[in-house]
Amino acid sequence: MIGAIEPGMTASELHGHVTDQGVREWTAGIKDIMLESEDIAETIAFTVSLPPRVNLQQGTIMPTGQPA
Repeated sequence: MIGAIEPGMTASELHGHVTDQGVREWTAGIKDIMLESEDIAETIAFTVSLPPRVNLQQGTIMPTGQPA
């Protein structure tokens, strides 16, 4: 059973919909260290592969600050 998976800053098309110029500049400056959608998918795959006796309540996925 999974309670919640909470990804940190993830590169996605949603950033193209941000209208605040300050936020757009900030996210453009950290784009190379953001999580990729594949990072989230791999984490979900790992989580659902756990045996039924394991209950993962919450997972917070954060970038390490290392470029991909």
